[in-house]
Amino acid sequence: MSAIVSPPSGNITAGPGERWPLARIALRQYRIPALILLLLAVRTGVPLVYHYGGWADALALRHHVGSQAYRLGNYGHDAHKQTATLLANGSSLAFLPAMIAALLTGVLTAREWETRRVVLALTQSVTPRRWFTVRWAVLTAVVLVLTVPLVVLYRVNAVHAFRLDLFTYGIDRQTAYYTIGPVTVAYVLLGAAAGALTGTVLRRALPALVAAPLLTWLAVAVLVRSRAVLLLDFPLFSKVHGVHPGGVLGLQFYDALPQDNYLISSLDAADYWGYQIASTVLALAVAALFTFAAFRVLRRRLA
Repeated sequence: MSAIVSPPSGNITAGPGERWPLARIALRQYRIPALILLLLAVRTGVPLVYHYGGWADALALRHHVGSQAYRLGNYGHDAHKQTATLLANGSSLAFLPAMIAALLTGVLTAREWETRRVVLALTQSVTPRRWFTVRWAVLTAVVLVLTVPLVVLYRVNAVHAFRLDLFTYGIDRQTAYYTIGPVTVAYVLLGAAAGALTGTVLRRALPALVAAPLLTWLAVAVLVRSRAVLLLDFPLFSKVHGVHPGGVLGLQFYDALPQDNYLISSLDAADYWGYQIASTVLALAVAALFTFAAFRVLRRRLA
């Protein structure tokens, strides 16, 4: 997935500016994946921009036919169609960037070992730790730069529709409003950390291709299944009623994102930021743990 770029002639100068030459090398190597991700981001962002204009049509329809007909009828911009469209747009944003970050970081890290490009770090005045740190940071930054504007576009749509009461009621409304936000960005960091760990441990691209997204998914599933978010956002304890049946395989999903519908259904408007911040802190904690483990494995590999 990445082209092999010949190292620059001469040693890479050590010192405070060392990261910038390494970052430029990494950007050149990863330009093709970055271009593909840009096209995917445009494909997700354009419908979100277009959908924002549709809320005006939905509002006009509700004024024309009444609130009950708007929610129960069958019109071009009724509540069910508008909510379903936003959910469809969000399904490619809620967890896919995290899975992509995991896949890219895992595969490209493993390729560093397979192609022995990491030997360059050992023959230059660059430590392997810094070599991989820059690569992981560049890959993560590429995904984040493309994900954050999409999260903002989605939230603009969701907040606008929520304030005007244009959503349908029920779990679709709750999922559309409460799922995507800062935690979406945190999941990207978690995915990148999982990819860094699996790529460093396995050192083979094909196993890392499977293991990195799987580790990301399992980590999030455990966070969701354990309801660890309630430990940080404890006011929700008294609001949540019901448990999802059957183990990890019994979880509900929003596309590939494990979800607790009973918890989501218990949220109201005042709970959004508390829930998102608590979920973000948990995801960042797991990401930090994976990153620490990746560096420990890296140190043992190159001892």
